[in-house]
Amino acid sequence: MVKTGVGTPNRADVCSEAAKEWNKIKSKSRTEIDDIIRNYLATPYNLCDIQTIRPRSSAPREDSTPREDSTLPFPTFPAIHSADPILEISVNASAQRKVADEIKIAEKKVTEFEQIYNITTDSQFRHDTYNKIKNLRAEIESNRERIIKLKGMLDMLKNAKKKKEKYFTKIRRKEVVKVRTIENLRKNLEENYDVYMSRTTLKNYLLPRQSNSIAARAHHHSAWVAVAGVSRTETRDHPDGHYCLASVKYARQFATVFADNSVVISQDDKAKIGLGVPAVGNGQKLVPSVYLMIKPNELNDELRTGQLAIHVRHQWSLGTSSLTYMQDLESLVLDPQYNDVLKTNGEIRPVWVLLVDGGPDENPRHLKNIKTYCQLFRKFDLDYLTVRTHAPGQSKYNPVERGMATLSGKLAGITLPIDHFGSHLNTQGKVIDPELALQNFRYAGESLCDIWSRDLIFGKSVDARYVEELANPFENLEFEECFVPWSWIENHCNLCQYSLDIKRCVNTSCCGPSRAKEAMDFLLLNNGFLPPVTKGRDRHFTSAIHLLEYYDHLKIPGYDSHCPSFDQTTYSRLCCSVCGKYFPTLTFMTNHKRTMHPASRGRLKGKSKEQNSRVLDDFSLLPSQQKQPLFDETYLRDCISDRD
Repeated sequence: MVKTGVGTPNRADVCSEAAKEWNKIKSKSRTEIDDIIRNYLATPYNLCDIQTIRPRSSAPREDSTPREDSTLPFPTFPAIHSADPILEISVNASAQRKVADEIKIAEKKVTEFEQIYNITTDSQFRHDTYNKIKNLRAEIESNRERIIKLKGMLDMLKNAKKKKEKYFTKIRRKEVVKVRTIENLRKNLEENYDVYMSRTTLKNYLLPRQSNSIAARAHHHSAWVAVAGVSRTETRDHPDGHYCLASVKYARQFATVFADNSVVISQDDKAKIGLGVPAVGNGQKLVPSVYLMIKPNELNDELRTGQLAIHVRHQWSLGTSSLTYMQDLESLVLDPQYNDVLKTNGEIRPVWVLLVDGGPDENPRHLKNIKTYCQLFRKFDLDYLTVRTHAPGQSKYNPVERGMATLSGKLAGITLPIDHFGSHLNTQGKVIDPELALQNFRYAGESLCDIWSRDLIFGKSVDARYVEELANPFENLEFEECFVPWSWIENHCNLCQYSLDIKRCVNTSCCGPSRAKEAMDFLLLNNGFLPPVTKGRDRHFTSAIHLLEYYDHLKIPGYDSHCPSFDQTTYSRLCCSVCGKYFPTLTFMTNHKRTMHPASRGRLKGKSKEQNSRVLDDFSLLPSQQKQPLFDETYLRDCISDRD
């Protein structure tokens, strides 16, 4: 009956099967027979439905209490008719639910073992069943206590979650941690911030791949994480990298020597800052333009000692251009708080050094930008203006980048609103209400300026202002013609691959008297411009001051002749065939020939070949910048004699 699992079988079949089974085992020992019976009784089958017939006997039944002469106790064991109700378990409490399932399985076994205990007569088997029931009850009690502990831990986690929500609501600004992988982030948090998180827990704090998925429900307090590309985080090599650094160093050395009349301004655009949800609409971003104004006498200490100014514009209708940068510079000059760095004796410093990033809006190779810088030169009545840029991909050497890195850290965890006064976009992300768009941009821009103006950067306050309109600072400025003519550029500008130099000519009727006479007299040694970047015999770039002081001026090479990206053939094409003057583009060369040599045909022979044969420190040299007849010889001799 135990083997078949049927409580009411055919009695004839049962007797036949039992006789056969008994014939097999009756020859075995008593111990083996007892083991076989125990295996039958241990089979998980409810034996309560099986009617057992016990023979009447005059001998007294064994009492359940242990006897004095007995070595095995046989206590009475009350049956468990109803289990204690399990505490209510929430749906997502998987650990509690697992323990509850174990309790149910144990209670079922206890019920079955009690039924077996009540019907069996074998003393040893009753003792083993009793121990099993006792262990199962202890296991049930232990699991109940475990559920209580798990509930307590869950309550603690809920309270901690509420505290975190309150903390994150109160403190929205966080520190940026730049890592490449999640494992690096976990180690960084543990080493630098004493915050230990398992890999799974840390993933739950990151944004899910799909916000509407089931896995996204486990994510909480999601943090904005950007994937760092190796090609963008590491500086790209460029053959002109050292050449551009030497060019910038030339300008800085010149400004340091004449520090009382000079100022260094490092300018760059910070990454555009999106509003609201990323990629919500085309042009729905803010563009911060950052300016770092440095006094040259502080260059020997640190470039961080300058004053930082930020002008924020909305990209939608304004954007950035060379004209917006000139507008910002004019506003900085008119602001009294920058008089100490931009002015001397109540007047604008006559020598300016601009360090730019080399983007299309500020690159000194573009003619539109060149004319804008010329207008700035005339607007501020400068004696000398030099614009220098670094090689492509190496803008990190621009001093303003250090301050911009600090500004990025202040925006961690902050979302600027895009619809504070209502939505101005349609479903396609296009602006449908311009007036409302301007109001929303103004609110977001002023909020951004307020964040950046709260704390000091490098020990100095940050001036952040929102610019809503574009004004032309050169509206009333006039040259000889309606706009900047090419003839004026020819006489006052020196154009190179990575730099632009604008000087005040000696013709007082054109530019007026000089305000930084010592600096201009020094530059007259090289036709009024800083010397070209030159390599010495040791293949290192020389000093601009030493080059004019101690070198033979007739052996100074042409501009950009030592630029690594130029070969002999390319450089020869960029030099004028008539006068040998160098230009960074063929377009400029064409304008030069059309303006300065309208009747010339072919190349000059004689002097141009002699100039190409000059050498400096056993290097082959290329045509040099020619002396232009912009001043008389008597004036030049007087200037040199005064200097001696």
